[in-house]
Amino acid sequence: MQFSEQFAQSVVKQVSSILEIPISITDQAGKIIGSTDNKRIGSHHMVTPQVTKSGKIMFFSKEQTAGLVNVLPGIAAPLNFQQQTIGVLGLIGEPATVERYVQFVQSHIEMLLMENFRSKTVLSKMETNRSFIQRLLSYKEEEEMREIQSYCELHSFTLNLTRRCILLDIHPVSNRPYPNKKLESFTQLEQELFLCLTKLFVDHEQDIVVPLHSGQWLIIKHLNSEDIKAVKSKLEYATDSLQQFLQKKSLDNHFMLSFGDCFSKIDGIHQSYEQARKALAIARRNNFPQSMVSIDDWNLLSLALVEEINLPSKKTLDNYIEKLSNHPNGTALIESFLVYCEEQLNMSQASKKLYIHRNTLIYRIQQLQQLLKIDLQSFKQCILLYLALKQYEYNR
Repeated sequence: MQFSEQFAQSVVKQVSSILEIPISITDQAGKIIGSTDNKRIGSHHMVTPQVTKSGKIMFFSKEQTAGLVNVLPGIAAPLNFQQQTIGVLGLIGEPATVERYVQFVQSHIEMLLMENFRSKTVLSKMETNRSFIQRLLSYKEEEEMREIQSYCELHSFTLNLTRRCILLDIHPVSNRPYPNKKLESFTQLEQELFLCLTKLFVDHEQDIVVPLHSGQWLIIKHLNSEDIKAVKSKLEYATDSLQQFLQKKSLDNHFMLSFGDCFSKIDGIHQSYEQARKALAIARRNNFPQSMVSIDDWNLLSLALVEEINLPSKKTLDNYIEKLSNHPNGTALIESFLVYCEEQLNMSQASKKLYIHRNTLIYRIQQLQQLLKIDLQSFKQCILLYLALKQYEYNR
């Protein structure tokens, strides 16, 4: 661990603004890297080696510094990190006056050093995890397997374990892409969220928490079984903890967790991630109210079907939809028909949901029936038109 000039100068400004006494910080070599007097930065402080070697506080009176270059009256104290002296703190003034502050300032700076080290460790872990997982998720060809296996061994990642991918979408924390290979790209809040998620999900050496982009986080969780109840229980607990975390940070706690199936091997991780990603995207597009979703949810599966299915005779169906959309009352007819289907072809329930009289809904349905020559008592015909209209809305 070494002092950077930027960090040393920020510490000097922070401490001197509170105590209002001149301060300096030197590195191990005796170079002044932080000072309330900017002219001294970069100059050599000749007594630093003595303090570093002795590891003890030294006092310098006016008489003692009279013949010394760039040494001012005051107190010099070693700054230690992990039982090693990495610099020297200087409190400038009459030793008897500044002595009362030395222990406080020394302890405060050493605490800041530890926090800075922890922050850099967290940043490094976040960046390492992200680079590693991005490489895994980009795997496509079987020929790359040997390279991927070596890469995983380098990161102590065992490929043949059963895993499940969990995605967290939490836009209030970050709504921007993360630049590559820049540790400074992660804010303090994102670092705290990383530690929070690590505490919630990492209970095995093979578990990984990864910041992706635009407020999305990926958790790759090793599991000994495929017990879906255990997974949901874990996510429910995580949901409560995340809500508490965001409330403490005075942030909007609107987030969503999504998870894929259990898989093993490299292609399985990719499949589980894609399932979680797709479930999350569909749930977000359709404003799902719940905080936890998965691809096996029937409501979500039906929406996925609408987006992915290739309907037969598309040209004919498009012509029917064009007739509806060009009708003077087309928007109301489409909305009424979709709600009618979603309410199990029940007129009374559909009219309540649409906030219209039952007779109004019957009139609209009859209009649609006459326009398209469709049998609205036929489940098969209704479901085909329903899917075509849902695709039309989705594409639009």
